[in-house]
Amino acid sequence: MKSLARQGATVVVASAVALVGLSAPALAAPGVPVDPADAGKVVAWGIAGSQAVTIPAELADKKILAVDAGADYNLALDGTGAVTPWGSGTALPVALFPEEGLTDVKAVAAANENALALKRDGSVVAWGAETTGINAVPTDLGVAKAVNVNALAGMAVLSDGTVKQWGAMAAFVPLPDGLTDVVDVASGTLHSIALKSDGTVVAWGMLPGVPEITVPSEIQGHVKAIAAGRNGSAAVTDTGDVVVWGAEPLGAAPAELAEEEAVDIDMDSTVVVRTASGKVYAWGNPEDPDAPAMTDVPDELSGEKVTAVAAGVKHTVAIAAGLNATTKPTITGTPKVGQTLTAATAEFSLEPDSIATQWNAGGAPIAGATSSTLALTAAQVGKKITVTQTATKGSDKATVTSDPTAAVVAAQVASSVRATAPTIRYGATPRITVTVSPTNAAGRVDVYKGAARLGSTNAVNGRATVVLSRTALKPGKHVLSVRYAGNAATKASSTSVRLVVAKASAKVSASVATKKVVVKKTRAKVRVTVRAAGVVPTGTVAIYQGKRKVGTAKLRSNGTAVVKLKKFSKAGKVKLTVRYLGSSTVDRASKSIKVKVKKR
Repeated sequence: MKSLARQGATVVVASAVALVGLSAPALAAPGVPVDPADAGKVVAWGIAGSQAVTIPAELADKKILAVDAGADYNLALDGTGAVTPWGSGTALPVALFPEEGLTDVKAVAAANENALALKRDGSVVAWGAETTGINAVPTDLGVAKAVNVNALAGMAVLSDGTVKQWGAMAAFVPLPDGLTDVVDVASGTLHSIALKSDGTVVAWGMLPGVPEITVPSEIQGHVKAIAAGRNGSAAVTDTGDVVVWGAEPLGAAPAELAEEEAVDIDMDSTVVVRTASGKVYAWGNPEDPDAPAMTDVPDELSGEKVTAVAAGVKHTVAIAAGLNATTKPTITGTPKVGQTLTAATAEFSLEPDSIATQWNAGGAPIAGATSSTLALTAAQVGKKITVTQTATKGSDKATVTSDPTAAVVAAQVASSVRATAPTIRYGATPRITVTVSPTNAAGRVDVYKGAARLGSTNAVNGRATVVLSRTALKPGKHVLSVRYAGNAATKASSTSVRLVVAKASAKVSASVATKKVVVKKTRAKVRVTVRAAGVVPTGTVAIYQGKRKVGTAKLRSNGTAVVKLKKFSKAGKVKLTVRYLGSSTVDRASKSIKVKVKKR
């Protein structure tokens, strides 16, 4: 660990920064939420009489994710996205805090007389003194990912890595040209610094060449976090070293810091550093009589894991990690009456002294259900089950609830199936009428012949009609399996049904196609059509004169044929019988016609 200091005059001002969702190399910053597992209580210390060091009662039971320190006040952000201000009643960010409160916030920034909140949608809210111009957030600001505020200006790092500045200072301390790819900004009295994603730092201010904007060349490309104070600047490098430069006479860092890895830094008239081990180190101007009050870390933080720090004008504030759930409990088992659910214990950020379990049905606690298992009864039918676990460590508690199960269903009841099927002719639609008991049974009904499923439908109120394809079964006697699949409340069952399929009925029509039939000379032609309901007949037609067959033909694919007859031996009216000989699926049929045979 190394600490560089360049000293000079001082001017009093508070500054703060908050950044969210930034790319590497930034590590942390005041006002930015810590990991929920590192949320905890707020601890503050500072000069006598500062109201900012008295933690308000409304924060006593809250796990705080972020804090920032202003002139004589603080801002705290909890896990719900709500902001709590406290401190001196004359501090305008406290006195003028929005009456409707602030919610859906993901970061905060505090300065002398103004404060900013960065909302989850990337918009920025400002409040406090009207004279600074900071409350007039530009309407064209865009989506911000970080915010910063000092005595006379507000700043936002936008989602594209550019920076926008507004307020009284914006006119006479303009941003450097080409300032892009920024992940963090910090401001002092009359200067600002920006951290870029490549680990380099850009500094600018009202007075060119002053020490606080002269960035040490040896840290360029290696910076992970930045801070700016009255007339000084600071950085944490990628090796965990702290580098301080500027005109502020801050003295030497504590010797113990040399053995630690710094991860977070803030400064005002003093410097405060958080290390990877969760310790806090602070130091300031040895000639400032107020410095010890702000740099003497309270015993309350001894042995605690500190997860955030912020430096104000008259005080310092930190978050000490509390007991937090890092995972939810999980539930295994089937949510059905008669089954047993089992809860797996959630994980917590610290080792709890004890963990209490409470099962809930429909969001309400189940009396006496405090073990790791729950036997489901009819009382829970239709309700979703959750389990809540409360861990305790000393006076600290953390409560977490599992995701809900599906709604509990009743135990399955037995079912029975009856089925009927009327005799049909091939080509007609087979219909299987099914009745399932109990009468409220619902679920899929299938009809099988052997391993082949012929049809399927859903039973409603215990009734179903399964419709089969007209050609699913050939003529004959069939034994079919009717299977009810059951549901969560009703067991499956099956039965068999006998279905007789007769051959399709055929109808024959015929006419003589030859205009003049002469005895012993003409071979007459007869047009024949065979029809059957639901199917096209196939096979042979034959024409008889008495018992004598006088012609045959195969039916075409459309059920028609033209039969060429033998020559007739006698003149006169001849009676013919046109016979369709049937097939495996269509029954026989016949039709009589007459042919007039002329002598010549």
